[in-house]
Amino acid sequence: MSRQVLYAAAHGGFSGQAVPLGGGAAVCEQLCAEWHRTRPFRLRLIDPSVLGAVAPSARDVVRFGERAYARFSRAFETAATEEILREDPRETVVLANDVSEGPDFRRLQERGFSIFTIYHVDVVAYVTDIYLRGRMKPETTVRWYRNLRALLPEMSKLVWEKQEASVLYSKGLIVPSEGMKDVLLRCYPECSTEKIHVLPWGSWQDPEPGDAESLRREYEVPADAQVLLTLSRISPEKGQHLLLDALAEWERREDYPQRPLWVFVCGEAAFMQGQRYMETLRKKAARLLRTKIIFPGYVTGDRKRAFFSLAHLYVFPSLHESYGLTLLEALSAGLPAVCLDHSGARSVMRPEFGRMVQPAQLREAVSSLLDDDDTRIRMGRAAREFAASQRFSASAAKLAEIILQP
Repeated sequence: MSRQVLYAAAHGGFSGQAVPLGGGAAVCEQLCAEWHRTRPFRLRLIDPSVLGAVAPSARDVVRFGERAYARFSRAFETAATEEILREDPRETVVLANDVSEGPDFRRLQERGFSIFTIYHVDVVAYVTDIYLRGRMKPETTVRWYRNLRALLPEMSKLVWEKQEASVLYSKGLIVPSEGMKDVLLRCYPECSTEKIHVLPWGSWQDPEPGDAESLRREYEVPADAQVLLTLSRISPEKGQHLLLDALAEWERREDYPQRPLWVFVCGEAAFMQGQRYMETLRKKAARLLRTKIIFPGYVTGDRKRAFFSLAHLYVFPSLHESYGLTLLEALSAGLPAVCLDHSGARSVMRPEFGRMVQPAQLREAVSSLLDDDDTRIRMGRAAREFAASQRFSASAAKLAEIILQP
C-alpha cells in the first residue's frame, strides 16, 4: 500500500449536504467510501476546501451562473495543481474526477505524474448537444476549435482545451459507456483505444423497499392512482419538459386513463440554467388539467427509496446522459422504466425491463406500460435482477486496479 492516490474532485467533500451536485459528486463520495473500506492504496481527496477562506459551499456551487462557475473551475484547477505538485510523482498517482474543473493536466504530466481522468461528462459532446442543439457533431467542433481558438471567448477553453489536455496528458481515461468511448475516439483519433477504459458504475442503491404509505398520506395520493416518477436535478438537459409535453398531448386524447394519474418530478434547480428552467416546468404543469403534478424537491436516502416504492413507472426523459445513475437506482428498486434513446441509457437499459424511445414516442410508451400490469410486474423483476448484477464495489475494485497499473 505504498502508492498514494490524490483524488482531485471539484464537487467532492460535500458528503451529507442535501444538494443536487450530480452523478460525479455521488460517484466520488461512493468511491472514497469504498476505498476507505478496502484500502487498496493511500487515498487523499483534494476538494474545494483547498481554496481556503474563499471555498464555496455545495449550495454556492449549484447556484453559480456560467461566468461564476468558470471562475470557480479555474481557481480549483490552480489550487489543486499546486497541492498535487507538493508530492513526489514517483510515489503518487493523480485521479481527476473532472475535466473542465480538473487540474492542469499538461503541467502535472510534465512533472512526471501519472494521471487518470474520470469522464462523468464528455464536456464537448454535452455542449454540442445542449447549447448547440446537436447542429454539429462533437468531432466537428473539435476541429473547428483548433483553428478558431484565438477568436473564441476565454470560457471556451474550459470545454475544448481542457478536454483535449485531459486526453493528451492522462495515462488513462475512465468512461462509463462504450458510446462515450466511441465519441472520444472520433474527436481525438490520435488517442489510443487502449487508453480508454469502459467502466459502468453499477449500483450502490439499497434494494430494500421504502415507506410508500408515508408518501401516500403526506400527499393524499388516491389508492387507485397510477404514479409516474422522474428523479434528477432540474436542468434543461434532464428533459422534464418532454414528459410534461407528452402528458399535455395525452390529456387531449380519448385514451387518457380513467384512473387518477399522479406525477412526481423530484429534484431541485441546479447549475447554470436550472432556476429559469424550473419556472418553465411549473408553467407547463399549471396548464395540465387532468394530471396531478407534484414537485417534491431534492430527495435522498429513505425518502428517495419511498418514492421508488410508490411509483408504478420510472420515466427518465434526459436528453444527454453519460450513464444514468438514477435510472439504475430505479431498476435496483424493481421499477420498470421508460427513457430516451441515447448512449448513456443504452449502457443500462434492456428491452426486458423498459422502453427506450424517441421524444415523440414518450406518451405512447408510458401509456402502454401503465395499461399492462402483468408486463410491468415482469419487467420490475427483471430490472431488479439486472441491477443486482451491476455491483458498484466491483467497479471500484476494477478502477483501483487500473490506476495502480505500472
